Amino acid sequence: MISTSALFVVAVLLQIQDVIGAENGIIGFGIPLYQDSCCLACHESLSSLYLGCTTFPGHHDMPGMNMKMAGMEGMMGMTSEECRTSNMPWLQTMAYCIQQACGAHGYTVEQQAKCFSMHAVAGASEPAFHDCLPDTAPTVELPPDAEWLNITSRVNRDLYHSTHGTLEEFARSEYIHTRYSLILYLIVIGVCLAWGIKIQLAGVFPGIYRRLRTSTLGLSLQQHISLPALFGSRRLEPLPANLGYVPGRALSISISIYIILNVVFSSISFRSFQPNVYFPSQQFELCEYVGNRTGILSLVNLSIAILFAGRNNLLIAITGWSQTTFLTLHRWAARVATVQAIVHSIAYTIAYVDPGYEGATPYPVKAAEPFYWWGIIGTIALSLAMAFAVLPIRITLYELFLIVHIVLIILSLIACWYHLVPHFGYVYGYQVWLYICFAFWSADRLARLARIAYYNCPGDAKAIVEAIPGCNILQVTVFPRVIRGIGPGQHTFVYFPGLGKLWESHPFSIAAWETHQTSLRFASSSLSTSKDNNVYSAAKELETVSPVTGSNYQVKSAATLHQESVPHESQTYNGVSFRLLIRAHSGMTATLHRHLSSPSTSSRVEVSAYTEGFYAGHHATFQPLFTADTVLCLVGGLGITHALGFVQEYVSGMSPEGEAAGKSRGMMRRAKRFILAWSAKEITFIDHVRKNFLTNAQGVESSFWCTGFPESVGNKSDSSKGETREVEDFAPAIDAAVTVGRMHIASVVRSSLEAGRQTTVIVCGPGQMADEARKQVINCVKDGFSIDLVEEAFAW
Repeated sequence: MISTSALFVVAVLLQIQDVIGAENGIIGFGIPLYQDSCCLACHESLSSLYLGCTTFPGHHDMPGMNMKMAGMEGMMGMTSEECRTSNMPWLQTMAYCIQQACGAHGYTVEQQAKCFSMHAVAGASEPAFHDCLPDTAPTVELPPDAEWLNITSRVNRDLYHSTHGTLEEFARSEYIHTRYSLILYLIVIGVCLAWGIKIQLAGVFPGIYRRLRTSTLGLSLQQHISLPALFGSRRLEPLPANLGYVPGRALSISISIYIILNVVFSSISFRSFQPNVYFPSQQFELCEYVGNRTGILSLVNLSIAILFAGRNNLLIAITGWSQTTFLTLHRWAARVATVQAIVHSIAYTIAYVDPGYEGATPYPVKAAEPFYWWGIIGTIALSLAMAFAVLPIRITLYELFLIVHIVLIILSLIACWYHLVPHFGYVYGYQVWLYICFAFWSADRLARLARIAYYNCPGDAKAIVEAIPGCNILQVTVFPRVIRGIGPGQHTFVYFPGLGKLWESHPFSIAAWETHQTSLRFASSSLSTSKDNNVYSAAKELETVSPVTGSNYQVKSAATLHQESVPHESQTYNGVSFRLLIRAHSGMTATLHRHLSSPSTSSRVEVSAYTEGFYAGHHATFQPLFTADTVLCLVGGLGITHALGFVQEYVSGMSPEGEAAGKSRGMMRRAKRFILAWSAKEITFIDHVRKNFLTNAQGVESSFWCTGFPESVGNKSDSSKGETREVEDFAPAIDAAVTVGRMHIASVVRSSLEAGRQTTVIVCGPGQMADEARKQVINCVKDGFSIDLVEEAFAW
């Protein structure tokens, strides 16, 4: 079985394979920075001085000593390593400086010799350190404005002090940048892993877990931290004007801590050293440090955001948190990364216009350098990606948002690469943070491709799309190559290449899955081409056999077939299938619905469809179901697709055939009651689901509400808006009453509770309904009942 975790790990390892190497690492971990600062300070204090063997372009025949006399002091000389290794004033001055300066820092003679070889003679073994030490200590100290080194001298004390202090402080700041970046990573990943360990321990010791949940502390945490919305009861219902979603209280606390950590790490442990040979003013120096810190942290948070956005994020399986939760964390990590990128840009702008550097006048020249304007492009791309990711745009123009979002992020990563690598090379290891970004992004894409290859038959991936009469909902039956790993609470991403956009995929909850003991044969008839040439439109007629699931949970087809007197061609489907229920909105689903609603076509059509397999449904997510005595599914509208998988799981476990196989390892092994409470607008949709999915749902206590009943029925009632009425006359073949009106969530929840028994509420529906269910669960916790909440929402 190919699991999401295995695919993701393999893909990440493939991507980072080339990253491991001697030239890679980060400062403090694979890359030492200014490790021998005393030696390097000696070298930096002397390296700019002209020697007797220094050459000047165009004047190779003129001895260096005469250059000053020739009036050519402003010309730039070139001092080669061969020149230095043969120049005695250089060798002796360097050797004496290293002996005095590094000896004061506790360097042994061997360390001093190694230092001398590296910095004085470019790594050569000759001349040796001992041979170059002067017999007597030099008495001449170089002046601060010295240009020539003609005799063995002492390094200017003030120059050495400022050089050594500059190197030490710069190295310290870079080490701290790395340290805080790694701490942030360890905290974020560590919290996720710790939560995953807690979930695993709860599964190993369910009795202890149950006692902790029902203890005074556990109930208090549920009531005040884990269950409530941040303020009031609004959580999955968007804010007015679709300004966004407010995370729950526990998630909001986590996000707040994350933001505070980033603010603290971006603001502390800065020091200034002056006089500084790199940064002539304190403002310039501090701006450089702030810019470097926020730049690195921005890359770190960007990689975290990319990890959290992935469908194949391994942490989803470990923690049991939903993809909706991780997408919320993704957005906040991306926002933090963007703000830090903006601060990084502002800090460097201030630094370069600082009078201590060059001032504002030459700033346009600096901004025209490739590394600089690539940095500007990166910051702008990140800012635009954040601006165009607001909820109103995601709701109204989701497909456009997704394309623009991906393009802007790719552009920002490319810009970061050309901002860093051509300018800094691999000296500081900044590129490693980009490698991590690339690895997370490409690993998720490779995992998707691997899933498509595994779950589909190449060139023969088909699905049957049926229109449910009286509503804009489609039933899609997908025939993958395998359905291993499928289970309740899962969703899948489906591609419909025949509809024109090969790259588009949409998430749909899996309503049911079947293993067919015999083949399904459909008679197909060709249809005339419509305006949408990409729809594979062939009328189907079911000829044989209903599917079975391995238990007695059978599903019957109730689609209305449209007979056509044209030649038929047989299509056969073997093995396995799963079904989806899709509401037609716009784009792909609207195209399918328009085609099926046409009077000239059948209510069933075959299309090409590829699935990525099955996401979510992890045991860590549904841990409360393992200890539940009663399971209550509160669903609204199309949320029934999420609940139907649990119905199938429960019925399969309760059936004689599924007792050993299902009950022994099913997630609801303790449950004695299963209650389904569903509210929907369309009575025909309710009828379809009951006939096709709930016919043999033995042991399930079902209640139905229809909120979009016909106007004639509504007019017959003199009751108020909140009252309900039994529907019997316009719901054919329904053997139990459907209540007209809205579900009273508080009553439904209260009716499922029993003293001393554990109840788990699964809610999937509109945001307002989910928020009301959460509110009622909290009220029950306050009253001392043992109750858990499992929420399913695609608040993307």
